[in-house]
Amino acid sequence: MSNNPTSEKLTFLELISKHKIEIPIIQRDYAQGRDGKEELRKNFLGALYNAVVEGKPLELDFVYGSVKDGVLQPLDGQQRLTTLFLLHWFVAVKENKLNDELKNLLTKFTYETRISSRDFCNNLINKGIVYNNEQAISELIIDSSWFFLSWKRDPTIKSMLTMLDAIQQTFKDQTEAWEKLNNISFHYIELQNFGLSDDLYIKMNARGKPLTDFENFKAKFEQYIKQNNWEGDTKPTETFAHKIDTVWTDLFWKYKGDNNLIANEFEKFIAGIAISFYAENQDIFKNTDEDTLTRKILEEKKEKNITDEAVKKERIERRMTILFNNPNKIVPDDFPTKESFEYLEKCFDVYSQNNYAELKTDINLWQYQKDTLFKDIIHNGKSEWQNRVVFYAQTQYLLKSDFDKNSFNEWMRVVRNIVENSTVDSAATYISAVNLIQELSNGCCNIYEYLSKNVIQSKFANEQVKEEVRKAKLIVNDNEIKTIIFNLEDTDFCKGTINWCLECAEDNIDKLEKIKDIIDLHLSQDDISNLFRRALLTINDNNFYNYWGTWSYNTNSQKRCLIENRNDLKNSFTKGIWLGGYLKPLIIQLFDNENNLQNILNRYVCPDNMPNWKKRLIKEDSLLDNYCQNHYIGIPKTEGFCYLFGTYKRPTIDDCFKLE
Repeated sequence: MSNNPTSEKLTFLELISKHKIEIPIIQRDYAQGRDGKEELRKNFLGALYNAVVEGKPLELDFVYGSVKDGVLQPLDGQQRLTTLFLLHWFVAVKENKLNDELKNLLTKFTYETRISSRDFCNNLINKGIVYNNEQAISELIIDSSWFFLSWKRDPTIKSMLTMLDAIQQTFKDQTEAWEKLNNISFHYIELQNFGLSDDLYIKMNARGKPLTDFENFKAKFEQYIKQNNWEGDTKPTETFAHKIDTVWTDLFWKYKGDNNLIANEFEKFIAGIAISFYAENQDIFKNTDEDTLTRKILEEKKEKNITDEAVKKERIERRMTILFNNPNKIVPDDFPTKESFEYLEKCFDVYSQNNYAELKTDINLWQYQKDTLFKDIIHNGKSEWQNRVVFYAQTQYLLKSDFDKNSFNEWMRVVRNIVENSTVDSAATYISAVNLIQELSNGCCNIYEYLSKNVIQSKFANEQVKEEVRKAKLIVNDNEIKTIIFNLEDTDFCKGTINWCLECAEDNIDKLEKIKDIIDLHLSQDDISNLFRRALLTINDNNFYNYWGTWSYNTNSQKRCLIENRNDLKNSFTKGIWLGGYLKPLIIQLFDNENNLQNILNRYVCPDNMPNWKKRLIKEDSLLDNYCQNHYIGIPKTEGFCYLFGTYKRPTIDDCFKLE
């Protein structure tokens, strides 16, 4: 930098004729139009008024700046330059001086603090308004077709509108002010031979303000997009920078947090999309240091065959986990390819259209949707992995299919069933789930047709996928069975998995409807009835309780369970030998309307060799109710009697009821 920089006395038009003026991103918002600055505006506009109307030359303070590639970035003077820009525009519009030449000149003044501020200034000049001296100029601007309502929340634009109203009130009665604007000048000093860094602004300009994390991300991401030339000849109004400050801001503003800001919501959405793209494409930005560190971590875990692919996989999972726990850690490199950037744009666009952010299915998604899936993702402190899979599935449908309410509900039903009956609790399992959903999404517009005709390659949630294929084939062959299948899936007992129902009913519609009645009557509460437990004791070898076992040292007996609750029955008796050996035979008996549980118990003839304690459990109504509240029993090796464990799962003999 020159040791003795010289000043140059210039008017606003003279300065803008020499250089394009760009307010750098580190500068604070335009503040002279803020609430609470009324006295400052009054005094400053009063001085400008005297210079213009009374012809008294006015020399403003110094304007400092650095010029690079013909662009001046002011270090000090942003506020005054912005007010002079607004004053020149207003007088030009009011006095019909805004010709093409002047438009080209004024468009050389631009803001980099926010893309919305830049676009506002550009539209103000090139699209403008039809001036009416009787109406507030801010109202004329806001009512213009080019004005985005989201711009009202941009602090710089809000201040500009306030200042324009103040300028109008000050100068509205002046008819020949344009030529007299040259009475206003300032001393301009060009700081040479260095670029203005963020640190320099903070050190030299006390009025500079550090950007928020999200503003920093946006600024860096916009530069990142330009560096990679990902937008090419895209129209200015279709660029990422424009839309994130306009239509996408309008979308997220509906969901602003308690702090009246939307940065957190934006971050959660963008981080969520990055997580999904990592999972779907298994690609990550190159970083030699990260590769080295990751390889060392794998070596410390005693991993074998640590290939480059294994390092890459570990890096992806670690990066996904970081973004899962801290969405504000999102960086431009999380979108390493043009495809990842375009995917982010598509996701933003699809939720900005047709009110899809408010989309809800007609089916119960249980814990995966507390409000709308979109709102859950951007509001929850840490939306769980399972919820993210369901949101990913919804997004895939919206991106791949013309919306149809019926096909959407059926698609989300299949996804819900899979997610509910599988484990998704880490980045690794999320990747597997996303790969399955991505494969299935090829048929999301008619999921049952797709499942019935295609071999699914993914092995994630293999058993549940097999069930979905089985149900799909039944539905495609006979559409009438769809209703009862849906009704069974929606019960709290089944929650999407009804293979045991199909096994018991042998795919018969009438029998499936009877199973639905049985579930409603006997399996709709958190616990099953003791009547149901006693009925199970009448089935086959009468030993259903052997599904669970350990040794009770306090009672010197084999500890067995008479089914702890409804979930225990579902988890233990709806598959394999426990289904075929106990639950299915009981269900088949209940198909006969006369065979209610009490009748089954009344008609049952206990075998002669059955221990008396077991006969009593089957035939006596009150034993389990009164003496076995936690549903555990102890059976000595002789099996001559049993202990009914009352309220304690690890009782002493004195705590038990001895049943002989």
